[in-house]
Amino acid sequence: METEQEAIIREVQAFSEAWSHGDAKAAASFYTDDGIRVGAAGDMQQGRSELEAAYNQLFHGPFEGAKVVQERGMVRLLTPEFATWRGGLRIEMPDGRVLEGHVVQIMKKTAGRWLVLEGHPKLYPPPPSQ
Repeated sequence: METEQEAIIREVQAFSEAWSHGDAKAAASFYTDDGIRVGAAGDMQQGRSELEAAYNQLFHGPFEGAKVVQERGMVRLLTPEFATWRGGLRIEMPDGRVLEGHVVQIMKKTAGRWLVLEGHPKLYPPPPSQ
């Protein structure tokens, strides 16, 4: 039987697949109905329609054709319905550039699935030029 931690990691990996396919509707479906995302640039969306619109902009704008890989990360169960997940983030751009960062998410168990209640993806700044 799958543990709660494994279920959360499975959801994170499935989100990465939706993101890498540029599927904004699918990416937004990994959030609760009132989910919040505070993006790497400080932008904020709340609710699936705002999330879908933001992902659509990303997938048809600066991250068009990019692929994302998220680490298995670390899960902390807070209650039977709430947990946190945090882990490394790697975005592989079509031109060969790689962006790295970190994500922290508050997860809520909803109708048997672990969905993102609040997500905070952050990209690391490029190293200083020498």
